[in-house]
Amino acid sequence: MKDLIPSGAGGLLRSLHSEVQLPAPYVEDVFLLATVVAGTTHTVGIEELEPFLRLGDRLELVRVPDNPSDPNAIKLYTRDRVKVGYVPRRENLILARLMDAGKLLYATIREKQWQDHWLCIGIDIYMTD
Repeated sequence: MKDLIPSGAGGLLRSLHSEVQLPAPYVEDVFLLATVVAGTTHTVGIEELEPFLRLGDRLELVRVPDNPSDPNAIKLYTRDRVKVGYVPRRENLILARLMDAGKLLYATIREKQWQDHWLCIGIDIYMTD
């Protein structure tokens, strides 16, 4: 900070700059959305995968812009690159735009439970800023 203050600066300017505290970089992730994973009924092997999905596990979000049924599609994968499902179509537009702009998004598993033949996986989606 001293390099920014002219050598002949008076006491007031010097005292103002000596008390300036620069903010620390924002290091926390930004919570964006709570939702559920779509498409788990179509995920091959979901029954075998379910015991390995733990609360708090991180899921990777991967854009699929060439998806013929949804150009805003976002797949969800485990860290081992096993497909879990998709971000629901009704909630993926803004997330897709953020990802297309280079933002890093991820999800964590908040809850999971079987509802008949559907594995309901509640997730929280975050952006790393």
